[in-house]
Amino acid sequence: MAQSLAEQEKEIKDIVGRAEKHPDRTGTTRREAFERLIDLTHSSYAPLKSYAAGNIRLFFRDFPDLEEDAINAVYDLCEDQDSKVRVDGYGAIVQVSKEEKRWVKRNADVLVQLLQSDEAEEVTFVKKALLEHLDMDPRITLGVLCDQIMPSQEPLDEEEQRIRERLRSLVITFLAREAKMAIVERYTNPPGGEPENVLVGGLLSAMTRLNNSEVEMAVKDLLLSLPCYQSYSSRGDELLGVFLDKARSSLRDRSSDPASMETIDFCLSLADLIVFQKRISSPALLLQFFCTSLTGKLVLQRFSRDHRFMVVGRIADTFDACESESRHNARGCSPEKLSHLRKQVVDASPILLEVLLEDKTLSSRMWQILKVLLKACIVRAQRDNWPIPAHLLNMAHKFQSLVDSQAQDNDLIRDVQNLIRLLIKRRDTTPPQVPATSATSSKVPVKVESNAFDSSRRSRNKVETSDRPSNGRPNDQRLAIASHDGNITGNELPSTSLSTTEDAQAKKTGAISKPKRTITGDENTRSKRAKTSMKGQDDHSRSLLSRMTSANTDVLPGPAPRRTSAQNKKRASKSKSPEFDKVPTVGYSIKGAASARRNEGSGASVPTNPSLLDRLHSR
Repeated sequence: MAQSLAEQEKEIKDIVGRAEKHPDRTGTTRREAFERLIDLTHSSYAPLKSYAAGNIRLFFRDFPDLEEDAINAVYDLCEDQDSKVRVDGYGAIVQVSKEEKRWVKRNADVLVQLLQSDEAEEVTFVKKALLEHLDMDPRITLGVLCDQIMPSQEPLDEEEQRIRERLRSLVITFLAREAKMAIVERYTNPPGGEPENVLVGGLLSAMTRLNNSEVEMAVKDLLLSLPCYQSYSSRGDELLGVFLDKARSSLRDRSSDPASMETIDFCLSLADLIVFQKRISSPALLLQFFCTSLTGKLVLQRFSRDHRFMVVGRIADTFDACESESRHNARGCSPEKLSHLRKQVVDASPILLEVLLEDKTLSSRMWQILKVLLKACIVRAQRDNWPIPAHLLNMAHKFQSLVDSQAQDNDLIRDVQNLIRLLIKRRDTTPPQVPATSATSSKVPVKVESNAFDSSRRSRNKVETSDRPSNGRPNDQRLAIASHDGNITGNELPSTSLSTTEDAQAKKTGAISKPKRTITGDENTRSKRAKTSMKGQDDHSRSLLSRMTSANTDVLPGPAPRRTSAQNKKRASKSKSPEFDKVPTVGYSIKGAASARRNEGSGASVPTNPSLLDRLHSR
C-alpha cells in the first residue's frame, strides 16, 4: 500500500534526524539517509523534493562516491516543472558549493546557463546564487563568467549561435549591473589581484568579437569603474590598444560599407573617452595610430565629408594633448617622441589642410584645427631647419585668402593670420640648399662664352705654347674653373698651389713665376691641345697654311736638326720673304725664327710677292 505524503514526510524526517546525530559520519546510518534523499528528488510530491533539496548538503562531504549522483539530482531539481522546486534547487547548488569548494566552478557554470530562464522572478534567485559564488571564490566565478563572454572557437549551428549570443549579452549585463558593486569594492580593490587579472583579461580578449552595444556596456559600465582604471597605468594603454587594433582591422578591409565605417567611428569615440576624458592612457599612442593609419588620402576618402573633418579634428586635438603632456614631463610622450610625432603630422598636413578647405561654414572649430597644424609646421621649420615645401605654401596662400575675407575682430582668426604670414615669411627667407660637392665628380659645369672671346683666346693659346718649361712638360697646376666675368660657377674647386718640389726648383734656377691667369675649362682644354704635336691639333684651332704644310711634311715641331751649308742657304733665302712676319708658320722653332730675322739685314735680293703655290714648291 502506497504511503501518503504525510507519512513519507514523517518517515524521512525521522531518518534524517537520527543520521544527523549519529557519531559515525561515514557509517551505514548516514549513508542510507543520504541515498534516501537522492531518491526523493524524483518523487511525485513537490514538498518531498523541496525537503531533499534542503538536506542533501548534510551528507554531501562524507560520501565522495555519491557526490556525482547527488549533484545530478540537484540539477534535476533546477529543471523541475514546479517553480518552487526549481528555486529550492538553486539554493541547493549554493549549499553544495559551500560544503565542497571543488564544485564551485561547475555549479557556477550551471547557474550562468540558468540566466536564460524566461521567469523573471527565478532569474533573480539565479543571480543571487551567482553572487554567493562570487563571494566564495571570485577568481573562479569570474573566470566562468568571462568564458561565457568569449565567442566559441568551434562551429555552431544557427540555433546554438543564437543561444550563445543571448547568453553572452546576459552575462555582460549581470557583470555591469548586479555584480558591479561587489566587483569594484571587494574583488578588484586594491588593484593588481587575481580576480582583476581574470576579469580584465577575459573582457579584453572578447572585445574584438563583441558588438558595439556589448563593448560599450563592458567598458563604460564596468571596466572604467575598476580601481585600476582610475589613473594612468599600463592598463589604460592596453585598453586603448584593443580599440585601435579593432579600428585598424576594419581599415584593412578597404571597404566603405556603413557597418565598417560605424565600427571605426565607434572605436575612435571610445579612444577619445580613454585618452581625453578618463586620462588613463597616453595620447601619443592615439596620435601614432592616426599618423600611420588615417592620414592617407585614399583612406580619408572612404569617410564622408563630415567624418573626414572629425578625423582631422581628432588628430589636431591629440597632437595638442601630446604637446601639453610633454611640457609637463608626463609619461608616454617624451620630447624625442613628440618631435617624431610632429614630423609625421607635418608631413601629412597638406592632406589634412585639404580636408579643412572642404568646410564651407568656416566654423571656429576649423580655425582652431588650422591653428594647431600651422603651428606644428612653423615649430618644425624653426627647430629642424625644415624647408617649407611648395605645396604646403600653396595651401597657406589659399587659407590666407579665406582669412582676408573674414572679419578681423576675432582673436582666433588673427592668430591664424599671423601664423600664415610667419609661414610664408619663413619660406621666403629660407636660403636655398646647395647639394654637396662630390669628391669623385668628373663633371664641373662651366659657363659657355661667346665666339669672339673664344677666338681671341685661341690666338693667345698659340703664343703661350712657347711659355712651357724647358723640360717640355706643362705646369702641373690645377686652375679654378670660372666664367669670364670672374665668378665661380657650378661646384667650385679649391685653388691648388705648386708642389714644394717645383717651388724649390724655381728658386734654384732663379726663374720668376708669372702671375697666374684664371682661365675657363674651355680655354684650358684648348691650351692642352696646343701643347701636343702638330698632328694632334684640332683642325678648328689651326690655320689654313699650317694644315696645308702638315700635309707635305712629317717633321715634328722642336729644335731644328743640323743642316748642311746648302740647306742653310736655302733656308736663309726663304726667311727673307716679306710674308714671314705676317703669316708665321706653325712648327718653326724659336731658333730658326731668330736666324731668319738676322738675314734680313743682308743685301741679297729676294723674290717679290711670291704666291702660296710657289712657296710650297720651294720647300
